[in-house]
Amino acid sequence: MNIKNEKTNGEVQELTIEIGREDYAEKVEQGLKKQRRTAQVPGFRAGMAPMSMIKKMYEKSIIYDQVNNIMAEALYGYLRDNKINIMLEPLPVEEKSKVDFENPDKFVFVYEYALQPEFNIDFNKQVTNFKITATKEEIGNLIDQMQRRYGEYTSPETIGEDDYISAKIDEKDCFFFSKELNKDGLKQFMGKKVDDVCHVALRKIFNDEKDVLKVLKITDKELEDGNMYECDVKVTSIGRITPAEINEDFFKKAYPDGRITTKEQLEAEAAKQIEKQWVDYTDRQFMNDAIGLLINNVKIEFPDEFIKRYILATQKDMTAEQLDKNYDEYRKSFTWQLIENKIVTENAIQVSQDDVKAYVRQFFMDNYFGNFKEEDVKDRLDSLVADTMKKKEDVKNIYDQLYDKKIMEVLKKNFIVVEKSGSFDEFTAEMNKKAEDKKEETEAKPKAKPRAKKAEAPKAEVAEGEAKPKAKTTKAKSPKKSE
Repeated sequence: MNIKNEKTNGEVQELTIEIGREDYAEKVEQGLKKQRRTAQVPGFRAGMAPMSMIKKMYEKSIIYDQVNNIMAEALYGYLRDNKINIMLEPLPVEEKSKVDFENPDKFVFVYEYALQPEFNIDFNKQVTNFKITATKEEIGNLIDQMQRRYGEYTSPETIGEDDYISAKIDEKDCFFFSKELNKDGLKQFMGKKVDDVCHVALRKIFNDEKDVLKVLKITDKELEDGNMYECDVKVTSIGRITPAEINEDFFKKAYPDGRITTKEQLEAEAAKQIEKQWVDYTDRQFMNDAIGLLINNVKIEFPDEFIKRYILATQKDMTAEQLDKNYDEYRKSFTWQLIENKIVTENAIQVSQDDVKAYVRQFFMDNYFGNFKEEDVKDRLDSLVADTMKKKEDVKNIYDQLYDKKIMEVLKKNFIVVEKSGSFDEFTAEMNKKAEDKKEETEAKPKAKPRAKKAEAPKAEVAEGEAKPKAKTTKAKSPKKSE
């Protein structure tokens, strides 16, 4: 076997693999002997058919398999042994290859591949890191919810302004809250008792039409235009929750571990819970901004013609015209993949199975056992972690999240981070303004005309049925809009 590598155009290399009969003959002979032991040939017992007959029946397919295995190992082995980092995967050069299984004395496989381009990352840019802070109103609402959760449930004789009402409409059970009613609705139901009947038009008594859907147990598609849904509503039960007072008994119920014992601590804990749920939003925005800066400012020289040939060869529904139109988005995708790989490599970012287990454990602790000491629920946590680790898709998603988090930590460490804080409404307003500014900037730029050149898509396989092992390389992704 002979392997020859030569540079053809910039970062694109060409690898020629010559395979002779002597390279595969021994393995083919072994394959034929193995096939003879199990072959079902009419007129002969298993293992007793003449070798000449076995060769006639199976030799060509065995040669095909062995030659392709030798070629694949030679191709990817050469790249691996010479520590060559490539973009995408090697493409067969069909016009230079000589593959004829009718004349198997010599095979010539020619592949071209593109080297990963070299580049530097400049982090000397400003990126805003927004922290959403809880407002007094949000803190008060959360504490009100907790007071109701640990409050006293009673069944009053008459309906009040903050009650839970069970009722029947045409003998069908339904429920709603007094606070969901508008002024007309409150006027109809206030002071009513169990078994009282109110004749109402449902679309006239609720604040929101979704409450009408809930009462009628229908979807918005089933809601009839112009139908006000007049009906008799019979009250079947009334429920009322008297919020718990914020005192020692409340703290014991809400925080049995004893970590919260004062109203000031309660308000601080409420603020912490509210702000925690917004972290994913602000982290996502930081990442979008940071990635956008890197994509737009890191200069990478791509082997564009090779990439286009690869995309056309591997995406059968793609045309040259479509590719020209969307190629900028492909370049952005490749740019971020290369930058991300460089960040991961240079910062030795790794995610272990223990990291995933720790994440899962903390998730269940935070969301289900927040008021317990960890040692008291250890066995239950162990069981939940073990069950989660059996779910491959969930584990993969967690790996991706943890990798993203570690990459974000590197970005925050290296960029010039401008810290900013405010309410969720202020955060939303800033993001909307940023999106509007970006839209105006995009509209102000002249649009590039698509190139008229049409490329012919090469065939992806050298020989029919050729199996190619997967290598860890930069993959092509369909373009998507930037977030």
